[in-house]
Amino acid sequence: MEELTASLEKLRVASADPAPEMFQQLLRQLNDLGGDDKTTGCESLVSGGVLPLCLAALQGSNPDAQAHSAELLAELAKVESCRVGCVESGVVGGLVGGLDSTNVNVAVQACRALGNICYEHVCVAEGGRVSVVGAGGAGKLVGLLDRAASLPETPDNHHLRLVATGFLLNLLNSYDTVQDDALEATLVGVLCEYLDKYSEDPDIPTHVLLSLTCLADTEVGRGLVVSRDITPQLVRVLRVNQSPEVIETALELVSNLADNEDVKTQMAKGGVCRAVMEVVKRHRAAPSPDLSPPILKTATDLVVLILVGDESMNALYDGGNGSVYLELVEWLTADIEDLQIAGALAMGNFARSDAHCIQMVEKGIAKQLLGVLGKHNSGEGDIRLQHALLSALRNLSIARQNKPVLVSQGALDVLLPMATKIETFPVVFKLLATLRMIIDGQSEAACKVGKEGVVVERLVGWTGTTDHPGVQGESSRLLAWIIKNCTGSPTHTADPKAEEAGKPSEPSGVGGEVVEALVKAGCVPPLVAMLGSEHAVMVNEAAMALAIVAAMPAGQEAAAATPLLKQVAPQVLRNSYLPPEIIINTLTFLTTLTSHDGALESMKSDELREGVGALASHTSDQVKALATTLKGKL
Repeated sequence: MEELTASLEKLRVASADPAPEMFQQLLRQLNDLGGDDKTTGCESLVSGGVLPLCLAALQGSNPDAQAHSAELLAELAKVESCRVGCVESGVVGGLVGGLDSTNVNVAVQACRALGNICYEHVCVAEGGRVSVVGAGGAGKLVGLLDRAASLPETPDNHHLRLVATGFLLNLLNSYDTVQDDALEATLVGVLCEYLDKYSEDPDIPTHVLLSLTCLADTEVGRGLVVSRDITPQLVRVLRVNQSPEVIETALELVSNLADNEDVKTQMAKGGVCRAVMEVVKRHRAAPSPDLSPPILKTATDLVVLILVGDESMNALYDGGNGSVYLELVEWLTADIEDLQIAGALAMGNFARSDAHCIQMVEKGIAKQLLGVLGKHNSGEGDIRLQHALLSALRNLSIARQNKPVLVSQGALDVLLPMATKIETFPVVFKLLATLRMIIDGQSEAACKVGKEGVVVERLVGWTGTTDHPGVQGESSRLLAWIIKNCTGSPTHTADPKAEEAGKPSEPSGVGGEVVEALVKAGCVPPLVAMLGSEHAVMVNEAAMALAIVAAMPAGQEAAAATPLLKQVAPQVLRNSYLPPEIIINTLTFLTTLTSHDGALESMKSDELREGVGALASHTSDQVKALATTLKGKL
C-alpha cells in the first residue's frame, strides 16, 4: 500500500505531462494486491486524488497516456464506491471524449471504464448511466459502434467491438431510455448490422441480443425493435451460431418479443420456428448435460407461444403439410419429455379450428395422442404431459364428426382409468372437459361413462370440492351431460312436446338404468346447486338434466328432497337475463316434479309461487303457458 501511495505522489508531481508508464505502474501495483486489499487500494487512490490526474491525462494529447489513464479508471470503477467518485469528479466527460478517438486502445479503455461506471450504479440521481447519457455518451457510443463495424477484422478491432457492445449493454440495462427516439432507431439498425456480420461470433451476439432485450423493455424501444423486423437476423443467429449461451439469449429475446400477435405472425412466416427446430435437432444430436435441457425447454416453449396466434398457427399448419407442423407431430413420440409436451400443446393449438380438427383426426393425430396418454394415464404419469395431451384431445373432440372416431379409437378406455387414479386438480379439470366433449351426442359412450360406478362416485365427490372451482363445475356439467346424452335428449332444449305437456317422458332402457344409478349415487343435489350457477349455459344444462331425472319416481323424490331447491328455483325464475329457452327447461323440470304428491308438498313456498306467478305474463307464449299451469298446481 505504501508503494501505491508513493506512485500516486510521483504521478501528482508529473501531472503536467505524466508518462503513460506511471499509470501502468499504479495498475500493476493494484493487481498485485488482490482481494479486499485491492478494493482498499482503489479507494485509497480515489481518496488520494487520482481521479483529477486521470482526467487531466484524458484531456491531454498523448494517446498512450489517455489509454492507460482510462485503463486505470476502468479498474477503479470495478469498486462501487469508486464509481460514485468517478461520477462526482467529472471524469465521465473525459472518457466520453475518448469514444471519438481513432486510437483503438483509447476507445477500448474508454468503453471499459464507462461500462464499469454504468454497472449497477446504486445512486439514482447522479448514477453512472444518467451521467454518461447526460455527457452525450449514448450518441458517441452509437457512432463508435457504427464505425467499428466497418473496421478490418483484426484482433484489436474485434476486441473494440466486443468491449463497445458490452458497454452498451451496461448502459441500457435497467435504464428506461437513452432519451432520444431517433438515436434508439439508429441503434437498432446498427445492432442488426452486428447480428448480420458477427452472427457466428461466440460473444458479440450475446451483448447485442441482450441490448435489444433491454430496448424492448421500454415502450418506445419495443416499438422500434418490432417495427424494424429483426426476424432475419434472429434466424441467422439461431442457424449458424454454435454457442449455447448465444442461442439461449436469442431464444429468450424471441420469447420476449412474441407476446404481440403481429410479431408471432412475423416470426412464423419469417422462419423463426424452422430455425428453432434446427436448434433442437443440434442439441438432440450432441447434447450438453448442463446447457441442452434449458435450451430445449426454452425452444419448445417458444414454438408453442408462437402457435398461440391464429395467423401464425395457420401459416405453420399450411393445410397439414407445414414442415414445422409435421415435425411437431414427430415430437409426440420423442424420447425427451419436453418435446412430447410441446408436441401435444402444439396439436392443441393447431386444433383450434374445425377444419384442422377434422383433418388431423383423419390423419391419425388423435390416435397418436391416445397412444401416448395410454402410457401416462396413471397417478404416476407426468402432470405436464397429461395436461397437454388432454388439452389437445379436448380440442380435437369439439368437431362433431370427430367424436365417434375418438370413441372407436378407444378414448374412453384411456380416459376413464384416469378418473379413478388422478388426484391433481388441473389434470382432472382437463380430463372432465375432454370426457364431456367426447360423449356429446354419443349415447353409448355416455352410458359407458355413467355405468362406471367408481367414476360416478368420484364425479359426485368432486362436485363438492372447494379447492378447485373449475373441477367442481366440470364434474357437475359432466353428470348433466351423461344424463342428457345417455337418454338421447336434444342438446339445447327439452323436447317441445314434453315442454308443452309439462312432463317429459320417463327415460327407459339402458339410458334409464344409467340415470337411475346416477340418482342413487347422489347426482341430484349437485345438479340442483348447478341450477343456481351464474353461467346461463350451466343453468340450462342443469335444468335439462333435472327434467329428465324428475320423470322418474326416484328422481322426483331426490330432487324435491334437496333443501337447496326452494332457494335456487325462485332465483332462476326471477332472473330476467336468462333467455326463454332456459326458463322453459326450468319450468318443465318443476312442473314434472309436481306430478308426485310428496314432491309437490316439499317444494311449495311463497318465493316459488311469486316467481312462477310473475312469469304468467311473460312475452313468450310457451313460458306463459307453462307458468300458468305450474301456478295452478302450487
